[in-house]
Amino acid sequence: MTELKLYSSESMRREDILRDDPFRDFHVSWDDITKADVKGLSNVLERARDERPLQRHLGKNPMLLAQCVGGGHGRWVIPQKRLGAEFVTDFIVGERSSIGFEWLAVELESPRARLFAKDGDPRKALTHALRQVTDWRSWLQNNQNYAARARGENGLGLTDIVANIPSLIIIGRRAETSESTKARRAQMSRDLGIKIHTYDWLVDLARERVRAMAEVDRKLSSRAEHSRGKPRRKRR
Repeated sequence: MTELKLYSSESMRREDILRDDPFRDFHVSWDDITKADVKGLSNVLERARDERPLQRHLGKNPMLLAQCVGGGHGRWVIPQKRLGAEFVTDFIVGERSSIGFEWLAVELESPRARLFAKDGDPRKALTHALRQVTDWRSWLQNNQNYAARARGENGLGLTDIVANIPSLIIIGRRAETSESTKARRAQMSRDLGIKIHTYDWLVDLARERVRAMAEVDRKLSSRAEHSRGKPRRKRR
């Protein structure tokens, strides 16, 4: 489906999606993003000394995290989602497509953290993040039915959630990562099924969405002008 079709169908679906949605308060439209949003994220990132300012900013501007998923039938960004009494995720991001719901667990670490030591081993912050994801998956392995059960039936309402939940760690800055560790990070991501990206990656996603939506607006405007400029066909 083209960006233009996605854009034109989004608003028509939204009302149907939200009507009976227990997470309606966390529903996010990924096209509700502007250059100012990208600049705001960049500014917070430049000033942040740890992950807490970014946690707050992303909580107030969830459309930034919505860029991490697809799902043409809806997207949700849920902050500080508890998994029982034991664990609290930084965010759980959901998407819905023709195959159902899919969920992404997000762990934030400091933008000033280094990912790997000189010998190639993960540093403390990355090791902590990996452990967090492992703990969430272990909990889901034992409580998947409860997590997927509807909230009205005393569950968490995370429909279709799987025990081995896809996960994303956002940590560090691109300028502080070494070319020599890129292959190591990619291999670790493949082996563990955990995406590991810097905060610059998230800024790039947001910037690309703004660019794509500007292109959609340009095409819509061009079509409208073309339609107005067409000569009327004479009736016979």
